[in-house]
Amino acid sequence: MQRKVSSKPQILYVDDEKENLTNFRYVFRGTYDVHIAQSAEEGYGILKQHEIHVVIADQRMPGETGVQFLENIVSQYPAAIRMILTGYSDINAVIDAINRSKIYYYLQKPWDEKEMRLVIDNAVKLYRSRVECNEPAAGLNRNTEGLSRGDNRIPLKVSEKTRLVEEIRSSGEQLQISEERLRAIFEAARDGIFVKDLSLRYTHLNAGMVNLLRSEPDRIIGRTDERFLNKDLARNLRNVESRVLEGQTIESEYSMEMDGEAVVLSSTRMPLRDASGSIVGLCGILRDVTERKELDSLDKGDGTGYTSEIMKATLKQVLLAAESDSTVLFLGESGSGKDFLARFLHDHSRRSGGPFFAINCAALAPQLVESELFGHEPGSFTGSRGRKRGLVELAEGGTLLLNEVGELALPIQAKLLTFLDTRQLTRVGAERAVTVNARIVAATNRDLKSEMESGGFRQDLFYRLNVFPVTIPSLRHRIDDLPALVPEILARLAVRFGLSAAPKVEPAAMEALAGYHWPGNVRELENILERALILRPRGIISRSLLSLPREKAAHVLDMSYKHLFANLSDGFTLNDAMDRTKQFLISQGLKQSGGNITRAASMLGISRGSLRHYMRRLNVPKGSN
Repeated sequence: MQRKVSSKPQILYVDDEKENLTNFRYVFRGTYDVHIAQSAEEGYGILKQHEIHVVIADQRMPGETGVQFLENIVSQYPAAIRMILTGYSDINAVIDAINRSKIYYYLQKPWDEKEMRLVIDNAVKLYRSRVECNEPAAGLNRNTEGLSRGDNRIPLKVSEKTRLVEEIRSSGEQLQISEERLRAIFEAARDGIFVKDLSLRYTHLNAGMVNLLRSEPDRIIGRTDERFLNKDLARNLRNVESRVLEGQTIESEYSMEMDGEAVVLSSTRMPLRDASGSIVGLCGILRDVTERKELDSLDKGDGTGYTSEIMKATLKQVLLAAESDSTVLFLGESGSGKDFLARFLHDHSRRSGGPFFAINCAALAPQLVESELFGHEPGSFTGSRGRKRGLVELAEGGTLLLNEVGELALPIQAKLLTFLDTRQLTRVGAERAVTVNARIVAATNRDLKSEMESGGFRQDLFYRLNVFPVTIPSLRHRIDDLPALVPEILARLAVRFGLSAAPKVEPAAMEALAGYHWPGNVRELENILERALILRPRGIISRSLLSLPREKAAHVLDMSYKHLFANLSDGFTLNDAMDRTKQFLISQGLKQSGGNITRAASMLGISRGSLRHYMRRLNVPKGSN
């Protein structure tokens, strides 16, 4: 079927979202003859009917992806210039496909009209130059046929010359296309792109990279990272790039200081190979994600305001652990702040510039645990369409907290042990292992020694995790920290609720918080403050807004332990301490019940008879103050 030819350049745009198609046609309808399709199947039909100069496809479409569609049309429509629209998360797949499908250019969403128009105009020129280049070759083929009919003695020579001319023309065209692709990617991409040689010296930078580094190209080209980055970051990047030169493609996230400002970069580094397949360097793509990280950082606290001696000692332990890359095991009750201390550890370690991830192992579906932690390859199980990097791999250069690690199944424990021993992991469905530089931090509220003895936790993994154990105190043992902890939590909640400022807490409310026994620890405190904030988003939080559960007097006065510790002396036995504690709590129970024996016994969780017995033995009067 004869394809229709138009006086205007003919552009085909394929996208499954109708709104995008309508917008594209509206913007470019005056300049080009725009054809639109909502699927690859519709696109094939339009290509059969019209002489399309430029084909633009969205990468993420149901059925065939944009890259697959463009690859499929190469053989039948080789002259058509192919372009892809993609989000940042698709860049690896697109760059990998550029050489295979001869994609001329990739544009990131949302596209800019001026950039799109410039790229399309250049693509139309390239299309026309291809057509013009093909016409002499076609004429040469026709002359060759005539010569062959006129003289049977030279058909072999003419055929050989024709083949050589075709190879030269094809090689020149491919070289031109490759140069155009490289130029387009380097010059127009908004992300920073760079190339390094085998000595990890910069050889090429695009404008985006120059902007990210805030330096002139001549100060960077020919140099390594050690010349202008801090020592720790340069060492970490060299570690990553050495593995890239061994054949790995590595995605990571790290922060660096530029002109006194902290900049967070998301990076992809991949090996560059020559025609024989040998690695000759590496290419990197960087994106500034500082704004996203600034939002994440609002949830962090620094612990500087904590005044309790037990918390000060705990933070001192964590700072000591932060000086090395040893595995840390946080032990403590549920809700006591294991996530906070793991983040505190990360922020004060040499990995603070890298990413921090935390996952609750108890919340993972058993069949998905391995994929979530170690990733998977396409087709490795039902529904796995693409490659997925697990959390261990995502934590490259940073820290991963495995909260409730005792919930992991034994097979996953074995795989985790392998990673801790070798620093290598194998994605589900993969044949080759990859090396990952991530620090594993574990936390649990279980007694792992008991679990180990009962066969629920691997002994070798326990000893591998238990290199530097840190026990986190419960909130009832660090009540002195409430004046710092409460404003810190309210500040986070205010940001989450979009409030301009966090409300204050009246002294009576703070006193009530200090008198509660906190079985749910910091998590329970946050829930109670969140409810109070919903009821009173502005102003002052009063005692009446705190939905504190009715507590037993036996738990109310853990503060009395300070008194006991302060008065220990020679000859003061454990029984003496227990009697004094009982005396003190019974007195408080009688005081709060107004001397009502029944109510006091209920609050203390004992019978009326037991209470009377203790009152007689410990000499506690009914109207005790």
